[in-house]
Amino acid sequence: MTPNRHALLVAANRLTERDRRILRLLGHHQVLTTHQITRAFFDNPRVARRRVQILADVGLVDCFRPPLLIGTSPKHCVLTPLGLHSIFGLDDAGEQPAPRAGDLDRIVLRADLRHLVGVNDVFCALHGAARTMADASLEMWWSERACTKAWGSYIRPDGFGRWHEGSRTVDFFLEYDTGVEHSPQILAKLPGYEAVAATTGIVTPVLFWLHSPRREQALHQRLTRSHHTIPIATAVGDSANADPSSAIWRRVGANSDARVSLIDLAGEWA
Repeated sequence: MTPNRHALLVAANRLTERDRRILRLLGHHQVLTTHQITRAFFDNPRVARRRVQILADVGLVDCFRPPLLIGTSPKHCVLTPLGLHSIFGLDDAGEQPAPRAGDLDRIVLRADLRHLVGVNDVFCALHGAARTMADASLEMWWSERACTKAWGSYIRPDGFGRWHEGSRTVDFFLEYDTGVEHSPQILAKLPGYEAVAATTGIVTPVLFWLHSPRREQALHQRLTRSHHTIPIATAVGDSANADPSSAIWRRVGANSDARVSLIDLAGEWA
């Protein structure tokens, strides 16, 4: 149902440019927590929570808290139809699918909600890192839906990004692992990435985010024996708190096991 004109005018009068950026991200990436919004856009968590509450009060976002066995989860925010209309015509999607409002009930019940939030952790952390650096930016962030539209006949990564830092830029595909998939399932994805590289002539690093050091070590051993032709790196840890731009990436097949920063993945790996 199309929001009425009065509601749109009331909402539009309350919006800042930062609000519109938040709403656009929600339109493309389905759900963001208040922690992610804070990290990507704010210096003060209290200010961020207050701003999210304003967006909820005027009907631009809906919020819920998934139940936890211990403690309390942060608010999870979803774009409403009114929120979508408030940014209509302002989004430069390019080749991405158009932003869309979230289905709150469907998102609340998603079996892979933790996975989706984890993927968004990584990219929101990059937005946050860029805010603290003199010459850095997350120039592109494509969702799984956008990646499927672009490369779905070959691959379905959890996300695609373009990170700029200084005078260098690196593109990357992200595979976010929660421990559900077995190593053979992960290795089975590699031919698709090799096919994309062969078809496009563009070799793009594939980054695996693992949930434990043991799983990372096991995957490295298997990847080293797989004789793949694409650059691969791994990181391990709590994606909600790590800085993906920093020296946390372990390159598969490199001469050194030293971890490097994201931008260093733009260079030669040997």
